[in-house]
Amino acid sequence: MARFKAHHCALGLLALAGCTEDLEQAWKIRRFRLFGASVENLTRRSTDPGATEAAPGETVRLQLYALDPSPAPRARQVVWVFCPQTRRQGSTFGCPPSAGGFAMGDTVDYVIPRADYGVDGFNRARIQAVALACSGGVLGLDATTRLPTCAGDGAESWTMLRSVLVRLDEAGPGMNHNPRITGVALYRGGDLQRAPEAVGEGTRVPRCAAGGACTHVLELQVGPGDREVFPQFGSDGMAHDTPERLQFLFATTQGSFDGSFRVDSAARPEGPIRNTWTAPSEAGAARMVFTAQDLRGGFALVERTITVE
Repeated sequence: MARFKAHHCALGLLALAGCTEDLEQAWKIRRFRLFGASVENLTRRSTDPGATEAAPGETVRLQLYALDPSPAPRARQVVWVFCPQTRRQGSTFGCPPSAGGFAMGDTVDYVIPRADYGVDGFNRARIQAVALACSGGVLGLDATTRLPTCAGDGAESWTMLRSVLVRLDEAGPGMNHNPRITGVALYRGGDLQRAPEAVGEGTRVPRCAAGGACTHVLELQVGPGDREVFPQFGSDGMAHDTPERLQFLFATTQGSFDGSFRVDSAARPEGPIRNTWTAPSEAGAARMVFTAQDLRGGFALVERTITVE
């Protein structure tokens, strides 16, 4: 029986890697893993697509993103627990049964209830969503500990926290939106002077041991305007319009990246967002995951595969 691997960071830069993993090695996809979840307000989709916040009575869609590198396909079970009234209990939190909600599946729709909400560190009303995922096994409940279990020979599991911000005041700051990764570009041999090529199904590179270039540069392309401007309090105690600085994760099943994370900086607030990938010495398919997120609930993910020959 496999036990759930709990990661108790808020959904931010660290949570993408998992708190218990070496952050410098978060680019390694070794086993079943959750990378995050997007939130979209379905009620406002036609008028405000990609909005990540919702008012009571509106419906949000949560889309969980996972990758299982196991060579044989495995069934996956996911259960969501929603806690509008989070109560801190030491380093963990409790959810009153009367306030909670449940849903099953990678993608779920959830109606924002009318409740006495808990708040985050910025005094924003929120719902704490917990995703419990089991790959290659069956979700259950341990009768002794009353904790979820993932039963089955070789089963793997993961637990992820995700906050959903509740919009109680329409007169407040503008709505946050999910960023977009619009493309992934490859600079062969790391040569930034040559034109890049879009990474797609037909992208192939030689093995490192085959005498070809071992290292290549991958660049993430972000949608225009996706670095939104929002009011943020400065050291003077006043709110100032501040552009978002997006955070990015690079991860792969084969080869290695020069570090896992990239973050928009003051010197390069608009990028480019690049990382060096070293191809493996063995042939095969390198499956890659790239994510982008802001610090207000926005999240995006794309996958690509590069064939190593």
